[in-house]
Amino acid sequence: MILRRITEAFRRQDWFTVAIETLIVVLGVFLGLQVNNWNEARAAEARKAEIVAALVTDLKDATYVMEQAAIPAIDAGLADWEAAFQRGETPAPYYFRMDGSDIPPNTWSVLQQMDIIGLFDPVTIFDLNMYYSEMDGVGRKYIRYVTFVEDDILPYEPGNPGYFYTDDGAALKPQFRASMDRLREWRGEMSRLGRWANCLADRLDAGTHPEMSCLRADPSISAESLLALPQPEPPHEP
Repeated sequence: MILRRITEAFRRQDWFTVAIETLIVVLGVFLGLQVNNWNEARAAEARKAEIVAALVTDLKDATYVMEQAAIPAIDAGLADWEAAFQRGETPAPYYFRMDGSDIPPNTWSVLQQMDIIGLFDPVTIFDLNMYYSEMDGVGRKYIRYVTFVEDDILPYEPGNPGYFYTDDGAALKPQFRASMDRLREWRGEMSRLGRWANCLADRLDAGTHPEMSCLRADPSISAESLLALPQPEPPHEP
């Protein structure tokens, strides 16, 4: 209809009508594009809000497992073992095993498939990538630890505590002491990953655009912080 009116106006050389009709067409196209852009922006914001909510839930769930379940259980178990050992007993090496899967779900891989790169600032993307990569690496360490437990401790635990000790009974054999040392290290890594997850969850909740990653902002999150962990007591003499 509009094109027919413009054509007729051209034939009559009615330039005012041509200008008005052309302006209407241009405004219509412009408004249509703007409405489309607004709809796409709203959809992108809604998608980002859903992804942020899912990320925050995942980070807080991980923190809960680490800080409220794994770490207290490890601390209590190591303390009980040490107390029994100091009393002159020969308890089996303390070990920690989790119910269900031994490694966390591969959340970062799923998020990458959802093409989230354009939804967050580069610092946050870097931080999330580093966190989930570290989580995966620490999970692989736990696999190696628990494999030793299942192959070299569990089969000999029932009714044979002396198997784990040197001939004089004064100390655990090196491989079993090393297993408990690896558990202490893993406990420390869980603690720093919990702080990292809390930092990320707080930033995502607040919608901030940080100047530096959580890893750089909090030195206690770095792997070097594990060097400051308390060292185990040396074995006692019976």
